[in-house]
Amino acid sequence: MPTIDRSLCFVVGDVPQAERRRLRGVVFEAMDDVEVADKLATLHRVARDAAQRGEVRQFLEALDRRDQRTGEASRTFANFAEEWLRTCVTGSDLRERQVMSDETILALHLNPFFGKMHLNEIGARQIDQFKKLKRGQKHQYGLGYSAHSINNFLSVLRRVLVKAEEYRLVDRNPVLPSAWMSRERTPEDGRPSWTREEVARAVTCLREQWSASEPSRYVALMTQIVTGIRFSELRALQKDDLDLAASLLLVRRSMAHRAVSTPKNKKARAQPLPREFAEELHRWRLSTEGQLLFPGPTGGPLANNTLNRWFTQLCTEAKVRRISSHGARHTAGSDYAALGASMKFIGSLLGHADTQATERYTHVQTGATAHFVDTRWASWSSPQRRDATELDDVRPCP
Repeated sequence: MPTIDRSLCFVVGDVPQAERRRLRGVVFEAMDDVEVADKLATLHRVARDAAQRGEVRQFLEALDRRDQRTGEASRTFANFAEEWLRTCVTGSDLRERQVMSDETILALHLNPFFGKMHLNEIGARQIDQFKKLKRGQKHQYGLGYSAHSINNFLSVLRRVLVKAEEYRLVDRNPVLPSAWMSRERTPEDGRPSWTREEVARAVTCLREQWSASEPSRYVALMTQIVTGIRFSELRALQKDDLDLAASLLLVRRSMAHRAVSTPKNKKARAQPLPREFAEELHRWRLSTEGQLLFPGPTGGPLANNTLNRWFTQLCTEAKVRRISSHGARHTAGSDYAALGASMKFIGSLLGHADTQATERYTHVQTGATAHFVDTRWASWSSPQRRDATELDDVRPCP
């Protein structure tokens, strides 16, 4: 009967793979002598507890299983992450945006730091070093990544190592709850949207300066300010989604990147529009070619950074606080709440997934929410009602 070598072998630092294969006994990874001492003390404690419970056999079998998977566990993070992407992400039921985010985070952040490490070399110390690096790393928007961004990186790392743990390549996932960073709070964090006064100034600027000179920007920005729909829903709108007779915008598609899917909550909805603005959108759709209601500068779907640049320009010209296109969504929700709309109505307007409205009450909700939409629109108008003529000089395409 062959003898099982259960001697303990600690590997400190970067050891070539060829040399690793010649190691005998049960192999443990460590960064330095301090970690060797910590792991040895832990093993001693676990062995002593197993002896006291009469579970020596189970303890030895656990060591044997670790020894048997040493070769597999010596795979690098980059190697296993490639398998994870191929089998668990690409072609899965994840949304396109999630897939692209996973690929980007692995390529730009995780692989450059963890890629050459063996799976069982990744521990709390390496994760803390990664976080420190990212807090001070220069990128295209400045110096240092935010806690929110770093937590997104750690989330992908955790998902990769969850699979490694399921495949018994690591003893446990080192990305623990204590790894998450607390988000930095600033005075602006509590107000990611415009005040009602700021909305009025922005709308006035759009009407007086943009409606004639930049009609494509005017209609896109006004639609998001009026409705609060998601950018992915805005760029997927087609001309037949505008119901002029009912003054409704039918939100039934989403386009996060390239693929067209259902809205985020998997449900289509009818978004009430002020009658005056519905007529403006009708004149706009007659003036453009193609099926998209809001085509981008090149004729294809509108890009998120394009819309955000327009918002930045609008904020500068209207002298209001800078927000993104998503800030316009927060603004709509805040305004409706200030007008007294219930959370149920706001959820219906914004397409929140937790709205529990039934099909039979759809017509009641549309009528009720239309009141708030019209009230909000009226608050932006001058005492003498404006004539809806901003786009009258745009001739329809033949």
